[in-house]
Amino acid sequence: MEEREVCAAIPNAALAELGNFLRQCGSTLSPTEAVVHALKLWMDTQKKSSEPPRGYQWKCLFLPHGSQVRMFYQDAWEYASVRDDELIYRGYSVSPHQMALEIGGKGRNAWRDLWVQRPADQHWRTATELRNEQRRRLAAKPNSPMEAMTAAARCMSDTLKSALLLVEQANHQTAQLFNRRQPKHRRHDDQMIDACMED
Repeated sequence: MEEREVCAAIPNAALAELGNFLRQCGSTLSPTEAVVHALKLWMDTQKKSSEPPRGYQWKCLFLPHGSQVRMFYQDAWEYASVRDDELIYRGYSVSPHQMALEIGGKGRNAWRDLWVQRPADQHWRTATELRNEQRRRLAAKPNSPMEAMTAAARCMSDTLKSALLLVEQANHQTAQLFNRRQPKHRRHDDQMIDACMED
């Protein structure tokens, strides 16, 4: 597309404003080059916004690309970072659990021991705090009819299981009482009383 064609598609007032702006900025771009450059930037932005966000999915917690993860051990902080869709610690892709084990050994809980700072965060926060916040946010969302029915079915199933356990417990106690009246479980005196009553 030639400069005249681009310029013809732009309203005269906007073209004049663009020309003034380029002169004031000291830009060497022509109005056509500036328009083409702006269109390319706009198209790139649109492409990026339509792509799924890059980051690491840790159970219910999403850590966007650029997030930092750290853990304090033996008077020092150890750091990892989220690059694309991986958590990188010492040059290797790891899970948060693997990172915690690598730093502190067995008995480490990544949710408790790791701290996270996402690109939009001003401060470091514990992974547990972020997870709890995410759970509260999900719980506050209204359920769809299907989710409500699933939750109701789960609740009814749990109630039924509890009722069956109570019935099983009652049956077990009844069986124990009955077994105590069997001859092998009775005292010798009780058996003599029964014999006297039969005569």
